[in-house]
Amino acid sequence: MFDTDVLYDSTTSVDQSSQLPEHLDAFFCPGGTPSVVRSQTHPPPSLCHVTIGPTDRPLYMVCLSRYIPITDAAELNPLELVLLEQKNLRRFVLAGICVLSRVPNFETVRRRLRQLHADATADPDSTYATSTQWRPTLAQLSALTAESSVVTELSTHTLFTCLSPKHVLQVLAAVLCERKVLLISSHVSVLTTVGETLRLLLRPLQWPHVFAPVLPACLVDCLHCPTPFVFGVHRTLASTALNVVQDSDSTVVVVDLDADSIECHVKPPPRRRSHAKDPRRYPDVIPDNSRHPDDHPDVLPQAVALEAALRVLVRPEVECSDDVSWTAAPAAFPDADILALFHQTWERMLDSMEEFSFVLADDGDSMVVFDSIGFLQQHRQGDGATLAFYQAFLKTQLFSHYIATHGLLGGLGERYR
Repeated sequence: MFDTDVLYDSTTSVDQSSQLPEHLDAFFCPGGTPSVVRSQTHPPPSLCHVTIGPTDRPLYMVCLSRYIPITDAAELNPLELVLLEQKNLRRFVLAGICVLSRVPNFETVRRRLRQLHADATADPDSTYATSTQWRPTLAQLSALTAESSVVTELSTHTLFTCLSPKHVLQVLAAVLCERKVLLISSHVSVLTTVGETLRLLLRPLQWPHVFAPVLPACLVDCLHCPTPFVFGVHRTLASTALNVVQDSDSTVVVVDLDADSIECHVKPPPRRRSHAKDPRRYPDVIPDNSRHPDDHPDVLPQAVALEAALRVLVRPEVECSDDVSWTAAPAAFPDADILALFHQTWERMLDSMEEFSFVLADDGDSMVVFDSIGFLQQHRQGDGATLAFYQAFLKTQLFSHYIATHGLLGGLGERYR
């Protein structure tokens, strides 16, 4: 537990303290950073950002952490005094400042906290580096909480740095099919950015289930959640998380962002005992080399063409190297083009369902009914992976919520704008 002071700028009502989420202090160092360190050298500071709170109204938090050396002999126990004298092992206590916002302006807040750290460290009169009682001045607090003109600063760059286009599409397919998705990374900020980017790429579709791209150690048991989720854990908690996943009764898609790998963890079905040696005579017996159908990742419709288009956007220096019209890679990452590509993909996917949707109206009330049997029948002669995707997607709360709030009639493009 941490001693926490809640500071507000002059425009914030103190009554809002009741809105702070539970377990807030668990997110101050979700990567396993110890609150006390004994070391001969000063541990480095850190800066990370996380998403906390309910899925429909999250809080975005950026934390600047630093270690304060305890030099007062009165605050050290006898063993620490001996270690300090004989081995120069000093005790350092974790302290920090966290900024919370309803808008994911991570880069703006990170830049402000970096500037605060630089200014406070350079100030000879500041106790920032020596005391856990240091607090920002009113001017510093005002600078940290000043309104930003940028609506959102999320970039897809981190996602495509961690995962290949093929794996990005597999993760999005898993999310659209409402699988349980577990992200693993050695970096807290990467988990947060990737999780938020996945939600961004889904628009106008919305993830309706539990979303916590960073789970601290005290909340790892949330992986027992019976409903779909998107969770993330720091590498230090990966072993514990995977043990929980292996006991799950449903498919869990594990995404290792450090290794660019995806695995589907499925609890195998019970085997039927039999002394039969010839499976052709006993077709109900599961052979030893059989695989559960959910072992295979979900595949988006037109995944091959979509992957090729993504490769051109994120790796033009490779994909376009033999193209006579290509000159040099763009200076900025093509976020707008990537978002447009996925928007067009979801637009085509939902537009293909329009002829199977019907509006029922009675005395001013109306609802959209979707003919899933007719739609799936249309795809039975095509790609088996596409059929499997639609069979899962049409059963999701994500799809039902979209029909209930938008309908499938009237054109997705106009509604999205």
